[in-house]
Amino acid sequence: MLATGYKRVSKKRPCCVCGKPDWCSTTVTETISFCARSTLNSDRVSRYGWGVFYHDASRSDFSFDFKRNFKQLPKTKKSKVSHEMAPLAIRDKVYRKLIELSPATSNHVIVKGRGGLLERGILDFSHYGNLPRLINERRVLVERLVEELGKEGLRSFEGIPGFWRDTRRRLRLWSEQDAFDDLMLIAFVGPDDLIRACQIRFMRYIPNKSGRYVWLSSLKEKDGCGPGAPLHHANPCSRSAKSILVTEGALKAATAQRLLPDRYVVGNSGVATSHREIIETARRKPLEIAFDNDSFTNPHVARALAALLRSRSADQRSFAYDDAVTILSWDRRVKGLDEALLASLKLSSLTVAEWLKGLTPECREQANRQLFPG
Repeated sequence: MLATGYKRVSKKRPCCVCGKPDWCSTTVTETISFCARSTLNSDRVSRYGWGVFYHDASRSDFSFDFKRNFKQLPKTKKSKVSHEMAPLAIRDKVYRKLIELSPATSNHVIVKGRGGLLERGILDFSHYGNLPRLINERRVLVERLVEELGKEGLRSFEGIPGFWRDTRRRLRLWSEQDAFDDLMLIAFVGPDDLIRACQIRFMRYIPNKSGRYVWLSSLKEKDGCGPGAPLHHANPCSRSAKSILVTEGALKAATAQRLLPDRYVVGNSGVATSHREIIETARRKPLEIAFDNDSFTNPHVARALAALLRSRSADQRSFAYDDAVTILSWDRRVKGLDEALLASLKLSSLTVAEWLKGLTPECREQANRQLFPG
């Protein structure tokens, strides 16, 4: 019998899709995950815009082997899916104008506050904006945006994640609620230097807790649109024969790119997202994985990293190349790559075998299930 109860994720049992300890949920049997941050490759999308993932052991991207037998999930009515996104060039134009009209420099908290751009060693603010906290301020911003882009001949915002029209057909941006916090807008840039989507970072500082990130999305609105979970390229103009370094998030990627200019740095929106894009970007090039240090102690992060390693190995066989894969490590007391770099900590390059050896028993078990299924 299928369990119908739900439980919130936590630090001990974070979301197995995005790897985060808050917002998301799972069934008590952990056979279904409800991710508030990602809908990419989900089995369906809830009416609230959450990605719903069925952890069927027969699927290649979820080999969890729960050692339980479950009845087949009942057929459900299809939920509303994301409206088709506008062409990439249109999205890029809208987001760049949005950031131009409300830049990060218009909010000192975003630039100089705790966890702000300067504290992270980010000196180029061109891909960061200030999303107004108040509804009325966002409405004024939208009016300015419509006016400015109208002069350039762009009058439709259909298919732009984050934008939607209310019952009176007025264009709206993000939420119809006032926000409790300052909101940093973060552009996710593709390999062609075009903005694919934007994330929002809540700037309030909470001790021992990372900032909360959500996508700039209008998926839950009628005719709205979700952004998926694109991969961010920190400096697409620098692409060459360099090794590829992947870390978590666009902000970490920006810090790493500035302090490690000999790498080509990309950032995904969560440890379990954008694996296909990472593999394609790193094909026939050395790959360095620099997820947070909790990959040694957090089974969900270890499992996601192992899944990426398995995909890379399959790609190497398919395309006949053997460029190295290494996992970067640093002082375990420091969680993220950006913090390690800003503190000038020594980075160590581990082989897959060395990484596995350093895992806790539970993490090693989960990683091995991904690396050696069956």
